[in-house]
Amino acid sequence: MLPDMLHPTIRRSPYFERTLRAGACDFMVYNHTYMPMDYGRDPRQDYAALVERVTLWDVGAERQAELRGPDALALADYLAPRKLSDLGVGECRYTPVCDQSGTIMCETIVLRPAADVVWFSHSDVDLTLWATGLALARGDDVAVAEADVAPMQLQGPRAADVMRAVGGEAAAGLARFRCGPVTIAGVDCVVSNTGWSREPGFEIYPRGGARAPEVWDAIVAAGEPHGLLVTGPNVVRAVEQGISDTQYATNSDMNPIEAGMGSLLDLDRPDFVGRDALRAVREDGPARRTVGLVCDGDPFPAMERHWPITAADGEPVGVARWAVYSFALERNIVVGLVDAGADPAELIVEAADGPRRCEPHPLPFV
Repeated sequence: MLPDMLHPTIRRSPYFERTLRAGACDFMVYNHTYMPMDYGRDPRQDYAALVERVTLWDVGAERQAELRGPDALALADYLAPRKLSDLGVGECRYTPVCDQSGTIMCETIVLRPAADVVWFSHSDVDLTLWATGLALARGDDVAVAEADVAPMQLQGPRAADVMRAVGGEAAAGLARFRCGPVTIAGVDCVVSNTGWSREPGFEIYPRGGARAPEVWDAIVAAGEPHGLLVTGPNVVRAVEQGISDTQYATNSDMNPIEAGMGSLLDLDRPDFVGRDALRAVREDGPARRTVGLVCDGDPFPAMERHWPITAADGEPVGVARWAVYSFALERNIVVGLVDAGADPAELIVEAADGPRRCEPHPLPFV
């Protein structure tokens, strides 16, 4: 059942009508765009399709901040706390983007589909505006714009079989974190071996929204023999695998070292946004840290906001950023952000339906 009103001020991806026909009934607003999250099924069906077969997601809300011109790579390197100056054509790299205080603004997959083009495929933030302002301030020879590129994700162990049918062996055989051009149903696309799951999978970026639905239809048809199911991004599987999203239930005004991303950062480069603040965190140690927790009992209710985490004596020590029932572990799992000195063996999550005593668990959970 659709929401009472779909607002005209919120954009719709090129696949919006296709997702309605597939049964989409619950949406979130992401980058000013509707993104379908639920199709009204038992969530175990969607989970099984992802881990056993193949799924297709409308992630057209995942926008591309495009940097184009001679200084595109230099600007990209300045935007991110992870080194990008050596990103080759056809390569992809995960990185957060931070503000000048070192606080995470968004998480991105950065693609270099051409020598003079870099895409920041970003989570829910107006990254194009941020990059435009920085480019103007720096005087970079680069054009910054939101590209007319609405991706979809093909995820699951049979994703390569589907990709081979529509894009050929070169696309199906892309190495992890590599991208390249491919023609699907006569439409020029970029395909990358990336995605919001650790299952085998691809993100498909049609070049232009007008014919993007033709790509969707071709993938759906090619996926039928493999049991393809149109779903939303699978939150349970993502949390099990330690995958997050800064703007969807994870942003607690944290820096990437607190978020557990410290090993990905390249902080000894000459200059980038947030450099001095992040170096100070590295030197002094983070005030908080990310921990994994598990607990028994009834499955968690839906998490609509961060839940408090307290010590055994009731003292607040942090928040639960993600909390779901894991189908793989058959237990409740929590990703928490807690004070650096908090003992993870003595934590209580104040869930919406009451307190739960937890025990620590390594991340990722699965």
